[in-house]
Amino acid sequence: MPHSSRRPGKPYHPKRVISETEDGWSRVEHTAPTRYGSKPVVGSSLPAVDRSLTVQKLLDEHTRCKRQWVESEARRWLQQLLTRQMAEGGWSLNKAVCVALGSPSLSWANRLRSVWQLVMFMDLVDMDADELKLYAQEPRFTSLDKDFLESLGVAVLEPPQAEELADESTLIFIPCLEWLLELPFMLVAEKSQLYVSSSMHWVIDEAERFRNRLAADSKSDTPVLKQCDSAMAAAKAILDTHQENKMPEADFADGHSLALTIYTLKHSDED
Repeated sequence: MPHSSRRPGKPYHPKRVISETEDGWSRVEHTAPTRYGSKPVVGSSLPAVDRSLTVQKLLDEHTRCKRQWVESEARRWLQQLLTRQMAEGGWSLNKAVCVALGSPSLSWANRLRSVWQLVMFMDLVDMDADELKLYAQEPRFTSLDKDFLESLGVAVLEPPQAEELADESTLIFIPCLEWLLELPFMLVAEKSQLYVSSSMHWVIDEAERFRNRLAADSKSDTPVLKQCDSAMAAAKAILDTHQENKMPEADFADGHSLALTIYTLKHSDED
């Protein structure tokens, strides 16, 4: 879709593509324009779908992982945290959005990490007193992933639907995403009661480092410089308005670990 603010006839050259790193992060290498500034473009070098999998097998994996998660110290820590920091009257949330889950069905080393992250996301929602509508957005979802998620009651979104859906009444869960792609969610997370991410300190450091490199280049991309500034400002705002709770790293039998940060909105008497 063309941008109304773009000058006629000026070509656009994609700059970044989402790629999966060895530690399970979604990295940005190229983007295409949207009204949010950039849209992820998925490369064609994704691994093949694991043909041994079916929806039932994925459900069995989900059940096994959930059983192990429920008995974990990390889960007990999370329960205690939410009980302690929940506002009087409960959370004022009406939906939950998971972004950058990864594909549970592609043949890559981090496939099961996606299942673990899904288990944590759904359990976090179950800890809320109210029944929330669940959504997930991941451009690498296969048709098998979508059938699997829908069988669990999770509606699948196509980019940038999650960005458009997220607001202050949304539980936002983003386990592993490059800060530039997380920026649209950070801009609304300042008022979100529950925001699960990696680390806002990491975002500030990465955005500042990237901005310094761009600023040293006389041909630097001015819009991207502004995105760096926006990311740093949004991350600092989240740190100012939220309690930062670093989840104890949980290592599971599959060799996968979950290490996230839970941001809970401060009560008025904590300001």
